[in-house]
Amino acid sequence: MVTSVIVNIVGGTDAQNTTAVTIGNVRWGLNGTANFGTAQNVADGNSLLTVYKTTQPAQIAITVEARGYPTTLNITVNADTISVQTA
Repeated sequence: MVTSVIVNIVGGTDAQNTTAVTIGNVRWGLNGTANFGTAQNVADGNSLLTVYKTTQPAQIAITVEARGYPTTLNITVNADTISVQTA
């Protein structure tokens, strides 16, 4: 099964330096199949969420779970941490 997911970058010290986000093999932003704020289907279950930035570290990753219902993820991107909240 798949879950409809929207990814937003909502703040943090490196928000403007964020170029893309992936969840599993689904990508938003630069070279992605959708812009931030657009829904895409993500496989249900645990997946790696990776934030790509123009500053170091260039990637920050955590594990997230898609639970089978439409979800919006609001991501705050700081220098070496990310915070993900569901809306």
